[in-house]
Amino acid sequence: MTKVGEFPEDFQDCVRFHGHVCPGLAIGYAAVKAGVRGLGVNRAEDEEIVAVVENDSCAVDAVQVLLGCTFGKGNLIFRDWGKQAFTFLERNTGRAVRVALKHRELPDSAQRRALKKKIDSGEASAADKRKYEEIRRSTVLELICADPADYFEIGPVAAEMPPKASIVSTRPCEICHESTVTTRLQERDGKLVCLGCADQDS
Repeated sequence: MTKVGEFPEDFQDCVRFHGHVCPGLAIGYAAVKAGVRGLGVNRAEDEEIVAVVENDSCAVDAVQVLLGCTFGKGNLIFRDWGKQAFTFLERNTGRAVRVALKHRELPDSAQRRALKKKIDSGEASAADKRKYEEIRRSTVLELICADPADYFEIGPVAAEMPPKASIVSTRPCEICHESTVTTRLQERDGKLVCLGCADQDS
């Protein structure tokens, strides 16, 4: 098992939040470091930094921990585009930087995938499992210690600043009677209903 203590303290914070060490989390960590360097910003106390993430992978947990961008504060925006790409925006200046993982193999990816397949099938030996953990650790360390330009395309972009989070009134859905924000209600047969009930009715 990989020892968490061998990693930088802020990466350990990410691991504690995420639950385990993995290359995906390291991708998010490295992407944030590149974005912070590009914008010259620190962790957001409120909504002054916005992160637009194009995936829902392990990487996004590092964004939340390091930058303080969360769904709850309205400064974490998810676009389901299936890319390891992240745009970081600073509200005060309007500047934005995009960090996108290059199309290249991570270190020892093929061997790591082969070992993972053996582990998942129950055919891995103790030596295989040790080797898998060793390779994973090496990949994570490479990602978090390397020059971000080795693995990411990084550059300023023109990005539209999303509106700040707003407080929206709620009312009950007229079918299930659960409290729903009014901006998410739809009219069905003369009733204002939530999206869940609207989907069942369609």
